[in-house]
Amino acid sequence: MNISRRSVATVIILLLLSGCASRVQHDVVTFHEGKLPRGETIAIEAMDSIASNSLEFSHYRTLIGEKLRQLGYAPVAADQPATLIAKIGYSVSDGQTRIRSEQRNYVRYHFYYGHYHNPFYYGFYDHWPPERYSYTVYNRKLMMNISHSSTGELLFEGRVQSIGREKEIASVMPYMITAMFNNFPGENGITKVVTIDKQ
Repeated sequence: MNISRRSVATVIILLLLSGCASRVQHDVVTFHEGKLPRGETIAIEAMDSIASNSLEFSHYRTLIGEKLRQLGYAPVAADQPATLIAKIGYSVSDGQTRIRSEQRNYVRYHFYYGHYHNPFYYGFYDHWPPERYSYTVYNRKLMMNISHSSTGELLFEGRVQSIGREKEIASVMPYMITAMFNNFPGENGITKVVTIDKQ
C-alpha cells in the first residue's frame, strides 16, 4: 500500500495534538490584600444579569460553591442574606487560526546489485519542505470577585485564562474552576500556570 509522506505527517500531527488535548493549561492571576476571612456566609452571583437566570450558570455556581465550602465558607442561596458576595463571569473569544509546521529528516535508498539504479534513489535528504497545518483555538476566561455585601469592599479578584481548541466552555469549566482555587488565594499579583489532566 502506497502511503504518502503527507498522510503520514498528518497522522503524526493529529496524534501530537490529541496528546496535548488530554491536559488543560491555565494562566491564573489573583489580587488580594492579606489573608481572606473564613467561615462567612457567601452568595454566588453572576456578573452578567442575563446569565444569572440560566441553568448553565446554576451548574457553575454549584461547582464553585463546593470549592468555597471546602475552604471553610458557607455558601447560601441567592435569595438569602450573606456576609460576602462572589461575582462570577465567563466568556469565550472568537476563534483564532494558528499555523503549525512540521519538518522531518529521512533517508530513502535502494540497492540494486550494489549499484545505483534508476528509477530508484540512494542518498540522504537533510530536509524536505515542511508540512503546514492550520487549526482554530479559543480563549476561554473565568473571573471571580469577592466583596463584602454591606460595604462593597473588594477582597479578592481572580482571573483564569485557558486557550484551547474546544469552543464550548462547559467542557473545560470544571478545570478552570479547579485552577482558580489552586492554592487559593494565591500570591498577590503573580501569574501562575496551572496544568490539569483531563478526566
